[in-house]
Amino acid sequence: MITLDIDLSYLSRFYNIGTNILEQYQNKSITQIMQIEASKGNRSAAEFLLKVTSDPEELAKVFQLINPKNRYLILMNMNEDDLMKVMEFLKTDEFILGLSIFTQEAIIKLMTFLEPESLATVVLEKMNVDKFLKSIPEKFLDEFLSSDKIDRKILLKAMEDVDEEQLQKMMENFTGQACYDDKDTILQTMSGFNDDNFMKAVFSFEPEGKQQLISNLLQEKPELFEEFSAEAMVYPFKFMQKEDVLKSLEVLEPKEFLPMMEELPQEIMALIATQIDPKVFAKVLCNDFKDIIASCGF
Repeated sequence: MITLDIDLSYLSRFYNIGTNILEQYQNKSITQIMQIEASKGNRSAAEFLLKVTSDPEELAKVFQLINPKNRYLILMNMNEDDLMKVMEFLKTDEFILGLSIFTQEAIIKLMTFLEPESLATVVLEKMNVDKFLKSIPEKFLDEFLSSDKIDRKILLKAMEDVDEEQLQKMMENFTGQACYDDKDTILQTMSGFNDDNFMKAVFSFEPEGKQQLISNLLQEKPELFEEFSAEAMVYPFKFMQKEDVLKSLEVLEPKEFLPMMEELPQEIMALIATQIDPKVFAKVLCNDFKDIIASCGF
């Protein structure tokens, strides 16, 4: 049984139960009070259970869902699947308010569970591609270039707009010899490499050259940004204030938060779900959780 924090004076105002009579019911639940009153002929009391399970507005009043403690007590009696159903009704600002209880490190860890497209949206809303590329370690650039969705054809195309000096440095690093060839000659040489040597040469770019190369790739195919690992995409957020990290999540649609929520312990899921609007919560309970309503001893 779920025991909610309820003000019994509500019954006096809306269910024709005198204040002096309520004093006699101090140790009884609302359900018990209504059963006693119904047996005395109080019609409103007799219709109580039907009314609160079918009328969200009435349910919100009786359960005093405006009280976060009551919402939390109810949610704590739901399983993980049911909590996920409830969280489908949260708004973006309600998710963010819930996430504010976490440390910055924990929030960033949860961000890695976002879908790649959602996480990319967050990153690119906060910074442009070039700023992002300059803010991450070289190992993440190499991981990106290793994606099987990036072939030598599009790499060669992207190299056409890389500075000639960067191309020369790349060839020097690859061959171990000074390179004075112009851009066209270098690209022609690269096109003749077998696949293994071609990629070895690509990884021989200096970090700045890799940044230019990837920036060019993303101008041509923006969707490739999702080939960065989640670890790479959240890396710049480690150096922001917690408030800025939370603010960056404002671009997400409510449903996009759900993969993050699935990673939380059940009691924390309930705490996040407590942010739901009381009126919305009442409708959800009436529509989908009549068994939960019945278990509330008030």
